[in-house]
Amino acid sequence: MDIKKRDFLGLAAGVGAVAGLSSAAEAQWAKPAAEMPGVRTQRNNLANSNKQPSTVDWNYKPRRINKAIELWEDGQPIYYNGSGLGPGVDPYAQGVKMARTWYDAINVEMEHGALDFSQLREFMRGLVDGGPTRSGHRTPAVFVETCIIGLDEPYMRANSWVIEQLLDCGVHGIHMCHARDTKAVQVAMQMGCRYPFKRPGVPDLPMRGLRGSSAGYAAQIWGINTFQYNHVADLWPLNPKGELIFGVKIEDTYCDETAAATIALPGMSMAEWGPGDHSYWLYGLDVMPDDGSKPPDIIAMPEMRKVRQNVLDQCKKNKVNFLNAASTDPNHLDYIITQIKDGAMVLECGEDAAVMGREYTKRKMPV
Repeated sequence: MDIKKRDFLGLAAGVGAVAGLSSAAEAQWAKPAAEMPGVRTQRNNLANSNKQPSTVDWNYKPRRINKAIELWEDGQPIYYNGSGLGPGVDPYAQGVKMARTWYDAINVEMEHGALDFSQLREFMRGLVDGGPTRSGHRTPAVFVETCIIGLDEPYMRANSWVIEQLLDCGVHGIHMCHARDTKAVQVAMQMGCRYPFKRPGVPDLPMRGLRGSSAGYAAQIWGINTFQYNHVADLWPLNPKGELIFGVKIEDTYCDETAAATIALPGMSMAEWGPGDHSYWLYGLDVMPDDGSKPPDIIAMPEMRKVRQNVLDQCKKNKVNFLNAASTDPNHLDYIITQIKDGAMVLECGEDAAVMGREYTKRKMPV
């Protein structure tokens, strides 16, 4: 089909305008707004300094597939951050790169990142091929922060397939955002994460699992046969032999009302209070300077401290691992030693804080 010269010139002008807009947008993105102090921020610093705690046991032998559970059973916190996946990143190569990271666990962020099962499978394959970890585990623990939220029961029943698909990629856990409705979370945990069969010594739950005979890839990632996978792919600590973890984000004012019942659900592994999202609900745009200047320290605000304390109290009551950001700043509320003393067992931080925390708790597992 012929294109008239006038149309061609118009098209070229349009392309030029779009390119100009793109350049302007890129320039704007190059200068992000200042971070909110104390709010969890995904880092992609994968380099491992190989600095070990002075109490490290070089004869350490892993007992479990899931490195995070093993540390918790030893009374040790876990340290984690983001996967580094994103546009233009080769997921397999990224997995190889992260196989010997300083992280104990990796959060694959799919709440706002792409829900891409093929990408996740390749990332997990890369972790295996680049491994094992220095602690002897096949991979670090990997959990996915999901795009499906704990809205209500019908919504979760309609979307439980997403959880099954994610677990079939070989990950070790699910972290649910906006855990508002306890029934919704119950559906995700009991139906989306579990198989239908009974397990000796494990209590029967009200909802029966929906996972089917489809986890051959996950078993390969874990380095076991499919039948073995069926035995251990269950929620911990509900099943002491389980290798799957499930967490929730109590991160808005609706979640606050149901937090006690949600965190008490059998099989819950960890919970957090989501200060970033919580600030949207409690303060709105008032804490977000549109000129990109430094925002207020929201985690020090009375309402936010109350929210955090509620989630921490419920975690302690139900023996669920509390998640919080951590830093090396002794003058700030998220100081790593303060967090550990307060009972935090899941810490999103940089390697410097992890080194400090591992030394403080006299960790034996190599990094």
